[in-house]
Amino acid sequence: MKISNLLASLEDELTFPIDQDSVIKQVGAAEIQAPDAQETETVSTIIGPLGQETYDSADELYTTIIGNVSEEYIGRKFYDDRGGNLSEATAGPTDEVNVSF
Repeated sequence: MKISNLLASLEDELTFPIDQDSVIKQVGAAEIQAPDAQETETVSTIIGPLGQETYDSADELYTTIIGNVSEEYIGRKFYDDRGGNLSEATAGPTDEVNVSF
C-alpha cells in the first residue's frame, strides 16, 4: 500500500487502544511502498523492534510507523528550502575585495 493510504487503512483495520502484538498479528504483513523506490517494508518490520506496548489511536500508530521507516522513504536528504547553501554561507569571502560590513 502507498504510505499516503496508511492512516485510513489503520483506522479501518484496527480497534484502538491496541497492543503491539495485536497490530503485528492483524496488519503486520501489510507492505508499505517507498515513494521513490521499488522497496517495501512491512508494518511488523518497522514497529517490531520498538517494543511499545500499546497504541491509543490510529494517529499514534501512524506517527510511530512514519517516524521509523528506513531511508528509502525520505525525500531529498539534507535538502533545506529555508535558506542558502550552508557551505557557501560559512565559507566567507574568498578575497578582501568582496568583504562587506
